Amino acid sequence: MNVRTLLGTLAVGIAVVAPSLTGAQTYSVNGYTHHYPQRIKGYIAQIDKTTLTMRNGRHVFLQQGTVINPTGRPLHVGDYIDVFGPPGGEGAINAREIDILRGP
Repeated sequence: MNVRTLLGTLAVGIAVVAPSLTGAQTYSVNGYTHHYPQRIKGYIAQIDKTTLTMRNGRHVFLQQGTVINPTGRPLHVGDYIDVFGPPGGEGAINAREIDILRGP
């Protein structure tokens, strides 16, 4: 691979990655560090398979691979949680990580 091809490839890679990094924020909660564009906190009002409805009406979409801290603890209605991930549309969030908290 010549230098011109390598530089062109690097420029394209930077152009693709840089915009996604600018929207991310760093949050440190209970010893866990999170790097995601959105964060919401609140109480779980309803659990329906892969969707949590918060008391404030916002939706949290779970997916395979969503990390729940502390590990192994299931989610329950009434849990106070901190959710991190990208936007899910119409005020929802696609949960990448969820911390179960003691309360506000």
